[in-house]
Amino acid sequence: MTGVLTWSSAAMILLCVGGGMLRLVAHVLDPAPLTSAIVAEFILWIAVGAMASGVLAAMSTMIALLREVRDGLVRVERYQYELGQRAQRDAAGEVARMDTVFGAQLEAPVDAPRDPPPDPTRDRPAVEIPWREIVQALHDIRDYTLLSDEQRREKKAHYDEQQWRQGRERLESALAAHDFSAARRVAEDLARRFSNRAEAAALPGEVETARERFESSDVVTTTKQVNDLINIAAWQRARDVAQQLQQRHPDSSEARQLLLRIEREHNLAQGEQQRRMAAEVQRYVSRRRWEEALAAAKTFIERFPQTADAEALRLQLPTLETNAEIERRQQLEARIMDLARHGRYIQAVDLARQVIAQYPGSPQAEALRSQLARLEDLANNPSAPPARIRLE
Repeated sequence: MTGVLTWSSAAMILLCVGGGMLRLVAHVLDPAPLTSAIVAEFILWIAVGAMASGVLAAMSTMIALLREVRDGLVRVERYQYELGQRAQRDAAGEVARMDTVFGAQLEAPVDAPRDPPPDPTRDRPAVEIPWREIVQALHDIRDYTLLSDEQRREKKAHYDEQQWRQGRERLESALAAHDFSAARRVAEDLARRFSNRAEAAALPGEVETARERFESSDVVTTTKQVNDLINIAAWQRARDVAQQLQQRHPDSSEARQLLLRIEREHNLAQGEQQRRMAAEVQRYVSRRRWEEALAAAKTFIERFPQTADAEALRLQLPTLETNAEIERRQQLEARIMDLARHGRYIQAVDLARQVIAQYPGSPQAEALRSQLARLEDLANNPSAPPARIRLE
């Protein structure tokens, strides 16, 4: 239709222009002079042709626009129809699938092996458009507009009751998980949305009461656990448990006091242990047990490196090391003499050589050098009796 109107508009303007030209040519061929009326008539023919052509072109454009609008409405109606059909097919397929699954579960024996559940993320598109929810929302909007005022009030009341029930379920779930921050948010949201209900206004208070009750029992349980850890000197573990308690209850003064108590008792225990180890070093020194005194002093310095007692022991370390070395040489000397007295000359010679090599400038090394030849002779004589030697 638009093509016919377009061609008609072109033909109209050509016809008018051609008619005007013919009239003008006819007047030119006439021996009468060309007047302004003849020129005006020619212009009139052109104007009429242009006007008629414009009207036809406008009609063609309007018809094209109406056709596009009609095609768009048809596409929208077809799309809505396809959405409805797809939703019905999906719903029917889901019901059939659930019937099949539940039927198979009912018919399967108790001990029969079950197939693993399908992976819901397999073959899923990157972005899934919730067509069912969209179609359901459109149906709900359509149904709601058809309801009367009384029916709308009933529907709203039913919706509010459903939202209230779901909110209470979320609140109870958060309280069961001891997630009091989430429970407080849910309670405040319900109190704001259902301000006309007295029980809704009391929800934040119930959450706070539950939090205080849980905090009290949690503090008692954690304190007992911390006491057990302190008894076995597991200070870092006790500190971690107390810090976790404070994270669960950041406003709890009992949790802060428990942390302070751990630090205080740890410092007291450290001080007591420091005094005990320092006294142990001095006890070894007073009894001239130099090797044990040296080992205890090194342990003390490693354990309490920044204390005044550790600094004093560092100054005593050279003396302790010298005395400990003398004590070791004397012990080796006594061991060599004991081996010789029991006729174990080969072992005595080996040990004497070790002392000479390890402590070449010591008095024990000098004395052993003078006795080494005799010990070797005795070691090479299988029938040699036990010797009576004395290292000077």
